[in-house]
Amino acid sequence: MATVAKDAAMSVQSGAKVKKSGARVTKLVVVEPETPKGEFTIVFSMSHAAADGHDYYRILNMLCGTDPVEAMDPVRVAAYETRESEWTGVKDFNFLTSGGLIKGMLGGMLCGPKAAWCCYKVDAGKVEAAKAASVRGAANLGANGINGINFVSTNDVLTSHFCRATTARVCMMVVNFRDKTDLNITDKHAGCYEGCLLLDAENYADPACIRASLNAGLPYTRQMPSPPLPGLCGSCPMAFITSWANGAVAGGRFNAADVDGVDAQSLHLPCMDMPDMMDVAIVFKPTPEECAVIYLAKRSRGKLTGNDSVLGAPVEPVMFPDA
Repeated sequence: MATVAKDAAMSVQSGAKVKKSGARVTKLVVVEPETPKGEFTIVFSMSHAAADGHDYYRILNMLCGTDPVEAMDPVRVAAYETRESEWTGVKDFNFLTSGGLIKGMLGGMLCGPKAAWCCYKVDAGKVEAAKAASVRGAANLGANGINGINFVSTNDVLTSHFCRATTARVCMMVVNFRDKTDLNITDKHAGCYEGCLLLDAENYADPACIRASLNAGLPYTRQMPSPPLPGLCGSCPMAFITSWANGAVAGGRFNAADVDGVDAQSLHLPCMDMPDMMDVAIVFKPTPEECAVIYLAKRSRGKLTGNDSVLGAPVEPVMFPDA
C-alpha cells in the first residue's frame, strides 16, 4: 500500500511537492485486466493538502457510484481557520502543535515497536452486542456515571476497541466539522474541514465515553475526568483513527458495480503513506455490504483480535499475512 501511495505514476505527489511543483491534486489510474473481461483496478488518489476524506469519497461516489456529477464549492471559508480552536477547545487545539505531541511522535518513530499493516472485517453481530452492553453500562461509568446515553455508534465501538488495544496516552479521532459549527460549511464545500477529538484512557475506556464527548457538542473534548494532556516531560504514545465508512463519506452509494460494464466490486481498499510513528486505524467499506478496519498496528499489534474483539476474518489474508 505504501508503494502505491508513493508511486508517482499511480498516485498524486505529497502535499509539499504539489505546492512546489503545481502538480495535479487528483489522479485516476485504471490498471487494465490481464485477461479480457477480467478484474481491473481503479487507483483514485487525492492530495490531502487540498482536500479531506469527505471530498475524496464525494467525488469517488460520483465516479463509481450513483451520486450525480456536480461541482463542489472550492472557495475557502477563511473563518474556519481563524476560529478553529473553538471546535475542540483552545488547550486541545494547541496540543496538536505542542512539544508533547512532537515528542510522542518522535518517540514512536525512534523507540516504539515496529508496525505492520493488517486488515479485518468488522463482525456486525459482535458490534451490536457491544453497543447494547455499552448503553446498559453507561450509568455505572466513572465516579458519577454517564446519563442520557441511549445510543452508541459503530464508530464509537471500533474507536474504543482500537484505542484500548493501543493503550495510547492520546488518541486523535478525526471529526468532520461540516454542518457542526455556526459557519455555513456544508456537504458541498471542498477542502480540509476536519479536526481531532483527543481521547485518553478514561475517555476511550468504553464506547459510551466517546459518545458523551460527541453529544456534548462544541467544543468537542473529553467529558470524563482525566489528567491534563501531556507536555514535554510526560510519556505520550499516540494513536490516530479516522472513518471513511459512514454518512456522506461512503454510505451505501459507493459501488463500482454501478459503473457500466462492471459486474461486481471485489474489493475497495484505502491506501495511505503513513510513517511508523503511531498506531493508525481507518474504518472503511471493502464492499458495499461490509465494514472493515485497516490498521498500521504498532503497540496494538497482536492485540486486536481475541475473545473480546469486535473484528472478524481478515479482509485479504494474502495481502495482509500479519492479520
